[in-house]
Amino acid sequence: MINKWMVVTLLVAMLTMTMSCNRQPVTSSPTELETEMRHLYGKNRVVTAPYDTALAVATRHGVFVGRQDSNLLVFKGIPYALPPTGERRWREAQPEPDDLAGRLVREAYYYGHAAIQSRLLTNAGSLYPQDEDCLTLNVWTAQQGMRSARRPVLVWVHGGSYVCGSTADPAYDAACLVKAHPEVVVVSINYRLGLLGFLDLSTLPDGKDYQRSANLGLLDQVEALRWIKDNIAAFGGDANQVTLFGQSAGGGSVALLASIDEAQGLFHRIIVQSGSVALTSSRAECQQLTKRVLSATDAHTVADLQALSQEQLITLTNTVGSYCCFPMRDGTLIPTDPYSRFDGYNSLVDMLIGTTRDETHLWIDAMGGNRKYQLATELWCRYIRHQLDSTSRQSYDQLMDTIASHSHSWRAADMLTELMFRAPAIAMAERHAAAGGKTYMYRWDKPLRNLDYGACHSVENAYVFNHPTRQIKMGDHYNTALMQQVQQMWVNFATTGNPSTEQHFWPTYDPTHRSTMLLSDTITTVTDPSPWQRRLAAPLLNQYISPLFGPLLAKFPLLAGIAIGSILILLLLLFILIRHFR
Repeated sequence: MINKWMVVTLLVAMLTMTMSCNRQPVTSSPTELETEMRHLYGKNRVVTAPYDTALAVATRHGVFVGRQDSNLLVFKGIPYALPPTGERRWREAQPEPDDLAGRLVREAYYYGHAAIQSRLLTNAGSLYPQDEDCLTLNVWTAQQGMRSARRPVLVWVHGGSYVCGSTADPAYDAACLVKAHPEVVVVSINYRLGLLGFLDLSTLPDGKDYQRSANLGLLDQVEALRWIKDNIAAFGGDANQVTLFGQSAGGGSVALLASIDEAQGLFHRIIVQSGSVALTSSRAECQQLTKRVLSATDAHTVADLQALSQEQLITLTNTVGSYCCFPMRDGTLIPTDPYSRFDGYNSLVDMLIGTTRDETHLWIDAMGGNRKYQLATELWCRYIRHQLDSTSRQSYDQLMDTIASHSHSWRAADMLTELMFRAPAIAMAERHAAAGGKTYMYRWDKPLRNLDYGACHSVENAYVFNHPTRQIKMGDHYNTALMQQVQQMWVNFATTGNPSTEQHFWPTYDPTHRSTMLLSDTITTVTDPSPWQRRLAAPLLNQYISPLFGPLLAKFPLLAGIAIGSILILLLLLFILIRHFR
């Protein structure tokens, strides 16, 4: 008994340290990255003087003037909804009023504000100026033929665990992608994060009108897609050929958008990079966050929270941000079993989905290096096992044994990669394919130079957007040929629904053959990689095991008290025994 609580307490302590290290709040001396992000900032203004109409686009909501970048026109910071401020805080996004006459002319030179979030040295997007007024999008389109073109549209949803990030992150600048592939238009969208995007207020005394506040970030994305449907033709895009792509929480968002009623018909294909419907929270988990917010603010009602200033919200985010939740499986917007939506509900949506081989190795630095990382992941796995019922625990033990037989040094890390990323992705793919949905699957195997990090979470973004200097680890070797093939695959999928290229045929995924493209220095197709792991992980999917620290951190005071009390009792007994035998 003592050992169990000691293990759990050590785990939570390690994770607390992890979150502290990973957050790395900014200091008074700006870093090079902070300085870079500040220099990107500017305020888009209303245009009152004559402007170059060749750089302007008329939308339903007025005229926006962009900037030319080589063969592109780039429009940044276009609002797709009214600012979610004042009385609109914690309410669903509302569209801007129509301005079909084009009386309002605005600059679209600079990215819109990042959503309210903790500023982290490990996340460039969080270092961009923040504001509650954050519902904006950006468009990259080839200038030639724009007025008459109808090009496939790729819509990027950024990641960041639903608590951080923004489209201003230079790693998501789509200029290189569209310069190489002017046959597509790329859009990136901001959405509310953390406490403003995913806080459940429905149970408060005046929460009747806030029933969907726990999923506002997703509903923001839906509103952005409505704006794109109404306006993208003016930028040369085809509203009837829209592909969503996103990574991590962005990939989870894309998978969820394919699963909710209000998003249907707004897109036609999805590319899910290291994300799934497993990146969600239960109502009980979300209510724990709500209780912490109320306790930290002495608030009792939504009205009390509405009275907080933006500065107070920022402080609150820094105080309880570690406990934030993923989108809520509320049973209305998101089903309590979101996997079920891939049994035919969204079978008309083409899907390309994949994970990286070594997802969780991204956290090595955050946990203090290799040895601490291995200890933390081992303890994390023990905690997960402790939460399971006896039947699930048997499946867990068999899966761990299978993984351990192939990965002696990193077995816990590989276990977490399997449970949190690969198994959920496979479940979505096989159910979608079995229901008749066109499905393609990949695994990213191209490692970083430091093989300890391997092919870790987020590593493929530098290839999708072609930003060699924005690698997870700076100065790493970069395979230009792989980048070109991956970009062509993503573009081909958006254009035709088939990611195959002239060099590489990509077979569809089905529950029988399970063809999976391995993307590395050598690109190959394999059938059902690691089948035993896949089978053993399947019974654990209903546990929704994800990289969510909140429930663990919330238990820390109780578990620490139990562990410390147990240790003191043990020491007391030891002292009594020593005195007795003397």
